Amino acid sequence: MTTFAAPRARMTAQGFRTLTATQARLLLRAPAALIWLAFPLLMLIAFGSIPGFRTADADLGGRSVLDVYVPTIAAMVPLFLGCTALPMTMADHREKGFLRRLSVSPVPAEGMLAALLAVIAVLAAAGVGVITAVGGLAYHVKAPADPGAVAAAFLLGTTAVLSLGLVAAALARTSAAAAGMGVPLMVLNFFFSGLYVPLSELPRALRQISEYVPFGAVMAAWDGRGALWQHLAVLAAYTVVGSLLAARLFRWE
Repeated sequence: MTTFAAPRARMTAQGFRTLTATQARLLLRAPAALIWLAFPLLMLIAFGSIPGFRTADADLGGRSVLDVYVPTIAAMVPLFLGCTALPMTMADHREKGFLRRLSVSPVPAEGMLAALLAVIAVLAAAGVGVITAVGGLAYHVKAPADPGAVAAAFLLGTTAVLSLGLVAAALARTSAAAAGMGVPLMVLNFFFSGLYVPLSELPRALRQISEYVPFGAVMAAWDGRGALWQHLAVLAAYTVVGSLLAARLFRWE
């Protein structure tokens, strides 16, 4: 008896656009979405309203507190989205049986994941752009010495945390479990991006460790510390290893 393998589902461009629009609506319906996008901007406005934060400080190498914190505040957007929104959204889809229903539909898994990643990547890029634009135009925050290198570092930093978020999404069966994995990862990156304590005030050993944490490496690229190629290589390694792990571990249920 001859058997025939089922043809592999393929997604059309129209199908991908529809799925992307659906993912965007689902994501933005969640109240937390507004927090992910608005909180960093509100934090920037609050810091910018403090006159002393806009004054150059000799202890900060002639930079103001706002000069130091704007890249860290900008980093909050991809970290919120990659470490919490992505895994929690996927886990919520899994809890509600949406992924199981999708697994037997003509929609390929790669298409669904690509649509969700596309939405989150666009939101992250828009959020970082708004924070840096407001910082520069409204508060005259100093631009990095090499904007192209910093843009590349932010891009790779975002793909790195998205890939780590995918690993959490692949492992977590519930949104609570996803939060339990994603939040510590986000807090670790917050710490090494200088959100809690300026990096310049950390011991030398911690500053060196920070260059091997995704958004610690991004901040090092922004500040011009160390070799740029090393920071980009660290971020690329996180992206590749995280993506391979997520692809291997992903389950529909």
